[in-house]
Amino acid sequence: MLFCGYAMTQRNQNRPNRPSTEVQTSLTVTKIKPVPRIISVSVAEELNADFTRNVAIECRNDDGTTDGLYYSYNGDSDRKRLEGGKAVLALPKGSYIITVTNDSGKAVQSDEFTINVDAVTKITIDKTDTYMNVGMTGTLTTAFETIGNPTDSEKSVKWNSSAPKTVSVKDGVITALKAGTATITASVSDSISDSIEITVTDLLRAPKITATKPLLQPGQYSEAEGSMIDAVLESRVNTAGYGTRAGVVAAARFIPLEFNYKIPYFYENGRLDPQPERPYCDGEGRFYHKGLYLTHSKIDILDKKGILFGPATWGEPLTNWEDAFGLIPGAKYANGMTCSGFVSWCLYNGGVPLGDVGAGDTPGYDDEYSDFGERVWLDEEVMRSGILQVGDLIGCDGHIAIIAGFDENNIYIAEALGKGIVMEVRERYREVWQCGDYTYAMLMGDIYAKHNGKGNVTEMWKDYSAENNQ
Repeated sequence: MLFCGYAMTQRNQNRPNRPSTEVQTSLTVTKIKPVPRIISVSVAEELNADFTRNVAIECRNDDGTTDGLYYSYNGDSDRKRLEGGKAVLALPKGSYIITVTNDSGKAVQSDEFTINVDAVTKITIDKTDTYMNVGMTGTLTTAFETIGNPTDSEKSVKWNSSAPKTVSVKDGVITALKAGTATITASVSDSISDSIEITVTDLLRAPKITATKPLLQPGQYSEAEGSMIDAVLESRVNTAGYGTRAGVVAAARFIPLEFNYKIPYFYENGRLDPQPERPYCDGEGRFYHKGLYLTHSKIDILDKKGILFGPATWGEPLTNWEDAFGLIPGAKYANGMTCSGFVSWCLYNGGVPLGDVGAGDTPGYDDEYSDFGERVWLDEEVMRSGILQVGDLIGCDGHIAIIAGFDENNIYIAEALGKGIVMEVRERYREVWQCGDYTYAMLMGDIYAKHNGKGNVTEMWKDYSAENNQ
């Protein structure tokens, strides 16, 4: 059998080649290009810190591959590669259509989908006075920046005090408990908050009217304490509006309502600019530097030209050289301010300086307060007309003061009289003009308009007399 097999093999190999009768054909196969497919587009429920939502897309070619895939959205020509057929986009509020392409030039689009965002994006504590006296309360308010329409719950504010034994806070109401500082924070989430620092002092009192105060003594305050009191005054004025009607009113209210001691009346030998018949001055009655004259750092920088007996801080003894009102020339009296000196101080600290102005109503004299603003003579009709405002001046020949408040029945007048700097209270419709102490008012609207206008005017302050009588 081996032989036969071998023979057959040999026989076949020894056959001559014969022409083939078979027809040979050549076939060309065209490769089909894959088409991209969008498998899924899903929008996350959780909101990102930058107020976007994650959008996860998954794609593949219809042949099952994920090579050469790109995406863009809303017609953007900037394509980005889909690695492994997947991508996560962080998109803000809006409507979108995803476009997926591949290297073959094929494209497919998703259905339009919408990303909804309703959120608070920023919280701001509204401007407030950041200085408080022990015993004072205040209400902080906030403003929001939002996307969409967040719910009341999403706008719910959480309040916190870094030092609750110094300043407590509840629902935005802050209470000054003791001297120190505290940071008050308002937040709507861990990442969205605003803070302010509140400074509390016990050098001043919660605003109130008292019949008497102890007289300010020389050296009552240290330089640091004097600086703190000045800072509180400045904050009061700036919160009301520096250079405005409200800023001047804030300065006028400060000494009679918040300062713990009586600043005495000192008659008139304090003018740096001499008036007729008064060619000399001491520079104490009228002041040209901001703040209260409680420490020697203030008087050390006074222009001492023409100073005869001073300088002296408020409360320090100063030689008088006037003989009016029973005063004895050459005698020493506690230094303080006159009526027009106090009004000048209020205007200067409030940001509306009118210069060295007197209280008289003498036709031959210039620069008296009766020369500023529009004069109205007081009677019941005027008092009921509503034309008088806080910040207007009120007085008579030889006396000038500032209207510091109105309520339903009374007018409150900040002034320097023989009993010192006080807040005088008079029945507003009849008594105030019938008493004879006030015969006219100077409407100061045009004066304030030349500076910064009205400011944050309030007809009354928050009074603490009933809460903490002393």
